[in-house]
Amino acid sequence: MKVLLIQAYHGRYEPDGIIFPIGLCYIATALKGHDVQIIDLNAYDDPYDELMSRILTFEPDIAGISLRNIDTTQKRDPFFYYQTLEPTVHIIKENQVSARIVIGGSGFSMFAREIMTRIPQIDFGVYLEGEESTPELLQNLSRPETVKGIFVRKADGVVFTGHRPLLDVISLPAPERHFLNVKSYDHPVYTNIGIQTKRGCPLMCAYCSYPFLNGRQIRARSARQVADEIECLKREYNIRRFMFIDSVFNVPSQHAEDICKEMINRRLDVEWSAYFNIRGFSEELLNLAIGAGCKNFSFSPDAVTDRSLKALGKGITEQDISTVIRMLVKTKGVRVEFHVFCTPPGQTFLGILKTLFFFFKVNALFLGRAVVHLGWIRIEPETGIFEIAKSEGLISEKTDLLPHNEQGLKSLFYSCPGTRHYGDFVFNVILTLQDMLLPRAKTFLRRNRGKKWIQK
Repeated sequence: MKVLLIQAYHGRYEPDGIIFPIGLCYIATALKGHDVQIIDLNAYDDPYDELMSRILTFEPDIAGISLRNIDTTQKRDPFFYYQTLEPTVHIIKENQVSARIVIGGSGFSMFAREIMTRIPQIDFGVYLEGEESTPELLQNLSRPETVKGIFVRKADGVVFTGHRPLLDVISLPAPERHFLNVKSYDHPVYTNIGIQTKRGCPLMCAYCSYPFLNGRQIRARSARQVADEIECLKREYNIRRFMFIDSVFNVPSQHAEDICKEMINRRLDVEWSAYFNIRGFSEELLNLAIGAGCKNFSFSPDAVTDRSLKALGKGITEQDISTVIRMLVKTKGVRVEFHVFCTPPGQTFLGILKTLFFFFKVNALFLGRAVVHLGWIRIEPETGIFEIAKSEGLISEKTDLLPHNEQGLKSLFYSCPGTRHYGDFVFNVILTLQDMLLPRAKTFLRRNRGKKWIQK
């Protein structure tokens, strides 16, 4: 069977570069016995024409679309990626009428029934993990209702076939990447090629959808499997920079340490980035990660006061954040990122002042080696923030979390009711000034990077 796997078009050029579609490679690897091609629409200047051309030449029996993101989740940049899905489906049906359309991906799974209902040309939806359900569906197209984890279109509506057990990640083969030009994703600044070491997240962060998408049970690959995949990237594609795409790399800490030790033992000579949990981050892990090639440490404290940290279910304290900063500020040769929400639950006037102080303190301490990303929480289904926003009257049970346009998207960002008006104003001013001044600051630091005071 001919299968064309399509990475959904974002709808615009992204200055950070395009993200390698590792999810589709996992699916393609699982589709043994089929003639499989992958097209990433974001890699082309005219994606719709490219899709049309590929359909006409390949003539697929199955067109599988991966909808990874619904939108940017950024209040100051509320772009709606979802708006490209319907035109993509239309092009497929217009040029290959007989093709069955299957959709999956994390963006789809968050709004599976809504998307199936809105776009009736979609035949099947793959819910959550698809490495087992997709091949099984293709073997049972005449009786798809027998395949667990699938949304099926029937004459009387959309039917869900039921949940599947979580996959055994260790038994999954590493994703084959030859379906794409891997080197074209090797961005000179950003690490856009990913490696997954595990699935599942037991943390209780109120805003996060990862536990819903991947489950709370950690299913980890072995350090050997991870290192084998890194070696393959180097050997076959000459890729030496990548990102560990786990929701959090060091949960559990021992697993992260084992991977770092395996990388060091093999002398892999690579550079990588990852998200780290502040709780459990230690000097030992820091040194191991640096020794294994980590060049960018990302953290999501998400708030800087104990009150908001508790409301977000972070399981850390202000002191924990300070401890990590002290560890990293004396570490040279690496970059650090902190992600913080401007007006999270529990935010007070004092909390706003502390957030501003944190923003300026980090920039001053690290002298260009660190950045604080300020933003707002996108309210999503299956999250604690959805329940908080309802209880505070910001949304209702009937609020559509899959809006029809960007205007609707703008109303789906959380701001603590007690501080939202002046808090939003203050942070918008700060971020506007940052947008104006940051390019000049980067230029200055580049010109002076050899001076002694920057090294202190």
